[in-house]
Amino acid sequence: MQPAKPVGFMATTRSRFGRLGAALNRLGQAIRDESARPLTRREKIGLTLLVAVPTLFTAIGLLSEVTIPVPSVNDDQLHYLFIQRASSALDNGEFVFDHWLPQIETGIAQFFYYQHLPALLVVGLQRLSFGFLDLLTTLNLVRYALLVGFPLTVFVSMRMMRFSVAAAAIAAAASTLLSGNFRYGFEYDSYTFSGWGMYTQLCAMHLSFLSVAAMYRAIHDGKRLWLAALLFGMLVLTHLVYAYMTAMAIALIVLWGLNRANLIGRVVRVAIVGAFAAAISEYMWLPFLTQSAYDNITPYLQAYKYDSFGAGPILTWLFSGDLLDHGRIPVLTVLLGAGVLAAIVSRSRVALLTLGLFVMWLVAYFGRPTLGVLTNLFPMHDGLLFHRFSGGVTLAAIVLIGLGGAAIWQLFKPHLSTLRLGAAVAVLLLVLTPAVAERMAFYSDNTRFEQRSMDALQADADANAILATLKTLPPGRVYAGLPGTFGNEMKFGDLYFYNLLPFYAIESLAPPIQGFSLNSDYVWDFNDHVQGDFDLFNVRYMVAPTNLAVASFLTPIQRTARYTLYQAPTSGYAEYVAITSRQAAASQAALFSLNQAWEQTHSLPGDRQYVRYDYPATVPGFDPASTAACPGGGKTDYEWLQGDAIDLVVECPADSTLVIKTTYHPDWQVSVDGVVVPDFMVSPSYIGVSLPAGKHTVDAVYRANPIKAPLVIFGSMAALFLILIRGRLDRFAEWASSRRRRRAAVQDEG
Repeated sequence: MQPAKPVGFMATTRSRFGRLGAALNRLGQAIRDESARPLTRREKIGLTLLVAVPTLFTAIGLLSEVTIPVPSVNDDQLHYLFIQRASSALDNGEFVFDHWLPQIETGIAQFFYYQHLPALLVVGLQRLSFGFLDLLTTLNLVRYALLVGFPLTVFVSMRMMRFSVAAAAIAAAASTLLSGNFRYGFEYDSYTFSGWGMYTQLCAMHLSFLSVAAMYRAIHDGKRLWLAALLFGMLVLTHLVYAYMTAMAIALIVLWGLNRANLIGRVVRVAIVGAFAAAISEYMWLPFLTQSAYDNITPYLQAYKYDSFGAGPILTWLFSGDLLDHGRIPVLTVLLGAGVLAAIVSRSRVALLTLGLFVMWLVAYFGRPTLGVLTNLFPMHDGLLFHRFSGGVTLAAIVLIGLGGAAIWQLFKPHLSTLRLGAAVAVLLLVLTPAVAERMAFYSDNTRFEQRSMDALQADADANAILATLKTLPPGRVYAGLPGTFGNEMKFGDLYFYNLLPFYAIESLAPPIQGFSLNSDYVWDFNDHVQGDFDLFNVRYMVAPTNLAVASFLTPIQRTARYTLYQAPTSGYAEYVAITSRQAAASQAALFSLNQAWEQTHSLPGDRQYVRYDYPATVPGFDPASTAACPGGGKTDYEWLQGDAIDLVVECPADSTLVIKTTYHPDWQVSVDGVVVPDFMVSPSYIGVSLPAGKHTVDAVYRANPIKAPLVIFGSMAALFLILIRGRLDRFAEWASSRRRRRAAVQDEG
């Protein structure tokens, strides 16, 4: 039997909680009062200094991203390739919004499936320089401006949402200082040479902040609906995943504070903004949805990218400081905690909304290990990369960090004296110092990695000689090894030879980085000792270390001390084959399984025994299931490739099937002797066409989806119209919502 508690225990406890509640109420009121108070001129100067110091350090630390024009080892090598291809498409009169990219993964309709506004931004700015800047310099300058200018975006966005100047300024000061151990969030590990090189996310980072802020003003205040629609439409064209996360934020913004009185107004505003944003970006998302089967979802992607990490590890990182302050004292994590407390005690609508966004994105970031079957409720959940919700978490965290810093700022009452103001600035700078120091050390290492790679590449005359030769050779893909083969032996600092091929727009069979092509996954099964594999992928050239023992069918055409360039016998970009069967594949997984089994035999491709696929389909068609190979193999008399076109002259003495060795897509159009003929998919995922006996001219042209150009025009007109009526749109939304309210009131009375 436990001893009885003192009579006054409960009363004492209630008294203590009462005093704590009263103290929190006073703190909340003080935060609200300080947030509403106009700042003095001295305070504005102090906050400007607070933002300027870490921004200046960031600008200095990242200078190497502009001054050292080294080829990229990460995603930026592809972004630069996309920019080069878009520029050449513009030069050649091709449709810049939808063209073929032949240089990687046996070809891909890159801009059909991948966000491309950031690439077109660089092309447009380079054109505006009238040739003064080249594409690489323009890209590096845009990246640098986006990295250094992010605090301005944070400040403007938070002021749009009516956060205090102090909160916006402190969030801006901290925005470039996140350290997340390369977890794909807003930390600059995601963008630098020694990080992931995620240029499109860098653009989306800015647009996400601005879109959320503009949507908040549009939905809650009915202000600047045109800006919200324009920004969100641009975000869709910049990064689909971040548009997805922003759409989640929009849903929460609508629901936050929803009641009977504001329901109709919010619905009308969201409908107007959504309609215009959808119209602006429709040329991308509508065709994407209709032909998503041809956008590869690779099974080789690390499982954590699809699934994320689960609540346990993520919460451990959060509370230990590793999520925002990896490798240093958790100063930003402390400010985040202070911001959470400030949001709760101040009971500010926008602060609590930010906390709600943080929790929503954090739970989504937990991913499949925690949410399980609930992830099926997420639209397009099959291909959704749950680990990318780290970006949403860091977006909301930056705002909460600003709130926490503002609470500290207000404790000093800096408006009362210069001494108090100086103390507030000094303390907050001192708090941020470990983060600045860690980031500067990271940027120093980044500069060192860039410089040693650049020095090694410039000093390697053999590599430059091989690259110069490759640019002059007849068409054919180039192979320079894979990470698990001799590819790791040809290295320049942190660069590998196969990184240089996309950088110089050389058509190659290289390790897939994004894996959007249906054929990208079969690259990993390429065997450089099997002649049939060279023919299958038309790998006509191989670069290897000179001391490497290679297959006997490879002929050296240039030998240096370090590398040898070999030529392999191939039939070119087209060959006659036998169709051994016709099979249906209802899904990408089924197609991958069938193709991989076929490709890994090596003997079937080597003997030119191919499979015809009906994809996506549940049953094969009724045409003959098999056709014979061309007697004698047939031959190609002429082949010419440029951008969207492959022109061939081929001949065979009998009816047979011709395979064109580029990735199949429904928007390829094949003509034989000037007459358009049906084409179809054959293994691995190439273009097949039935040819009668004799000599024929075959022209394969990738033609932009027919609805693209009209939708681009429609979207441009919608954007222009939106800007023209921008002042009237808010009034129209208010009129429409009030009319709906009157109708609802009449119906209620009836």
